[in-house]
Amino acid sequence: MLESVAKFVLEETGIEAEGMKDFGQLWHIARERLGVLPQQVDPDLAGASAIRKVHQSTWSIAEQVNELRNLQGTGHGRTLPTGVSEELALLVVREALTVAEYMLDLLDRYSSA
Repeated sequence: MLESVAKFVLEETGIEAEGMKDFGQLWHIARERLGVLPQQVDPDLAGASAIRKVHQSTWSIAEQVNELRNLQGTGHGRTLPTGVSEELALLVVREALTVAEYMLDLLDRYSSA
């Protein structure tokens, strides 16, 4: 889901995502296009440090969800059960959804500007 969101953001902001396979690169460019890289936060803005940390956290969540999916996910024909508890799986899904919604909300605002 998160990879699809990143590709959608790129395509909707005029960047060809076809052929891009590196998850980190996709997310970096998508975040850059929407102005949410930590270094893009105006340092004069009240709370700039906290905002930078929140923006960095969106990447951390996306990165760790992707890593966990690759290591523990049941996709790609895996038949063995995962070692992730139901509670953790639910947390991971909720966090991924929150990050996806945030990026899509930003895209809506970007597209309206």
